[in-house]
Amino acid sequence: MRRFEDLSINTEKIRSIAAIAGAAGMLTFMSITAGATENATAGVAASVSLGSQIAGNVSAATGVSENSENSDEAKENQADSISSGESQNATASETQQTHKKVAFEYQQNSTVKGSGRVVETTLEGHYYASGVGGIAMTDQEWSLQKDAGMAMVEYFFVTTWDITQDTAPLAVNTFRIVAESEQADLGPVVQINIHKTLNGVMSSLNGNTAKFTTVIGIPEDFQEADARYAVVSVKAGGAFDILPDLDEDDLTVTFKANAGNGAYAIIRY
Repeated sequence: MRRFEDLSINTEKIRSIAAIAGAAGMLTFMSITAGATENATAGVAASVSLGSQIAGNVSAATGVSENSENSDEAKENQADSISSGESQNATASETQQTHKKVAFEYQQNSTVKGSGRVVETTLEGHYYASGVGGIAMTDQEWSLQKDAGMAMVEYFFVTTWDITQDTAPLAVNTFRIVAESEQADLGPVVQINIHKTLNGVMSSLNGNTAKFTTVIGIPEDFQEADARYAVVSVKAGGAFDILPDLDEDDLTVTFKANAGNGAYAIIRY
């Protein structure tokens, strides 16, 4: 584990950075659910020192409130209701077209196509990150339940979305600082929240030590022959990890994601 204060970063590049999940989660879900509200909280902050001087503060949010996770199903129902009942005078063809539009907005991206293989996720969830070639969790749920100290009647629920320069520019700049310190190119940034459910009630796994084998498809515009890839994970307190690629597939990157809320970025060497 490394911290930002271990980096030799040009002080002009350091800003007060906030809301990886706050801004990204808010804007993403608002665009999907047509008026649904999203409560988000910032959860990561770090003080960056260069030598004996404090150069600035780097903050990054990697958490969303439990209320936002719990309302996913309600928001889907709301979107379906809006799409199917815009007007009592709507024709059957208009209603059908509206349903098709909602189906497209909610299309899951939980299958990853690699070199000669197709990986499908093993965990339920809302896989909304579309800026990558899919995100899939590959461990068996019963094994993960044991690792996480959960009962067999408790299940996992995964939510993913894109973190972009448009939705959270300061957050993306945080990852860019780390990529530059590694002399690497910054690729797509995603939020991956892994929570547990019991009788339909969602609860946090933040702080749980369980690890989740995760495969992300590298988008075509970030693929490069003979390149090496890794994943940057920003964690609470401003610490970050460089997670090595665990597979030999040129089209995917495999790593161990943390339980709870986390922001991850693909970097290319």
